[in-house]
Amino acid sequence: MSSTILSNSQPVASTVVAPKVAAIVPAYNEAGRIGDVLRAIAGAHLVDEIIVVTDGCTDSSAEEARGVAARVEPLFHRPLSLRVFELTENLGKGGAMAYGVHRTDAEVLLFLDADLIGLRSEQVDALVEPMLVPDISERAVMTLGLFGTPRGGIFGWWLGVCHRHYAGITGQRAIRRDVFLAIPKLTHSRFGVEIAITRHVQAWKLKIVGVTLNDLTHPIKEEKIGVFKGLRHRINMYGEIYFYVLADIIRNSVSESHRHKNLQMRERFTSNSE
Repeated sequence: MSSTILSNSQPVASTVVAPKVAAIVPAYNEAGRIGDVLRAIAGAHLVDEIIVVTDGCTDSSAEEARGVAARVEPLFHRPLSLRVFELTENLGKGGAMAYGVHRTDAEVLLFLDADLIGLRSEQVDALVEPMLVPDISERAVMTLGLFGTPRGGIFGWWLGVCHRHYAGITGQRAIRRDVFLAIPKLTHSRFGVEIAITRHVQAWKLKIVGVTLNDLTHPIKEEKIGVFKGLRHRINMYGEIYFYVLADIIRNSVSESHRHKNLQMRERFTSNSE
């Protein structure tokens, strides 16, 4: 990407290479939903490549993603890589995200859930834009996508509560690659991955920008797989999140070395941004 800088009314050509942006979509049995998400991402202007990681799926999620990949360039009239990786073993969300990150060299990583309903291409760009601000002092290290206008019903109310009061658990976010890779044990964090990322970025006191995504939602587990099975999955998910938070609080409160490491990481990432 190039830009022109004007000085004393004389154009001076200056080549500015924008950071490469990769959208990573972890998916577990999202056939019938993942296609719409991928088409919305492909229509965004700021995404250079899309990586889908199917996490031990037993449905046709991978086939649906490959079908979109075959039609991406003719649909959007620009070169855009869309690669699909199928994991035979379920690693959990954290493992699938990390797997995708190691398949790209992009400096900016955009994570989006595969079951989003109502995602628009301009919302994808909105999540990335704060990461590309020319002024480094104003540039975000991480963005968090927050559902705006809520759905109706009890499910919509619950999603609204979660996103208003627990923004750190959102699955829609962009983050600098070097920051993501510095967060320990994400591969084994499973559903605790989002809170793990958020807590580390907050501990390092790096710039986080919230982006409201109106008219966007996703089905909750009780809708996907039934009330009782979905509730059991929800309890397991919250258990993984709360276990990570508790363990992190204990580490921070009793470990001087952990606090010192946080300070070192804060200084490292702050100096890298200057």
